[in-house]
Amino acid sequence: MIDCKPMSTPMDPNVRLQEDEEKDLEDVTMYRQMVGSFIYLILTRSDISYPVGVVNRYMSNPKKPHLNAVKSILRYIKGTINFGILYKKTKDCHVMGYCDADYAGDCGTRRSTTGYFFNLGSGPISWCNKRQPTMALSSTEAEYRSAAMAAQ
Repeated sequence: MIDCKPMSTPMDPNVRLQEDEEKDLEDVTMYRQMVGSFIYLILTRSDISYPVGVVNRYMSNPKKPHLNAVKSILRYIKGTINFGILYKKTKDCHVMGYCDADYAGDCGTRRSTTGYFFNLGSGPISWCNKRQPTMALSSTEAEYRSAAMAAQ
């Protein structure tokens, strides 16, 4: 049974998932189905983009902590079921972009994750989070790569 108490964040930001944490799950089907559904859902829910990207990394060999992270995303979605994208008609319609990187956030590979988000007027038009292809040597380098990816 999944405890469905609403949460304020999709996943605890202090939790760092790893490949070899515990023993394998007996049945990975439920894990893969839920993560697959989340991937479809992030087309309209940018707020879960990062945690879904994190749990998606462990699709081939999920462990118990990975399933717990998926369940916490599910609890967050249940508590925020009415969230979505809203575009309001405004006279002030500017494109605003934001980007960030978490330096060496992946415990296994020490690679950073890039994230960007663009608004047009009142609503989002583009967002992404992706692990950087190589390991950054400094937080400045990770941020620079994040800005370059957003500019592309």
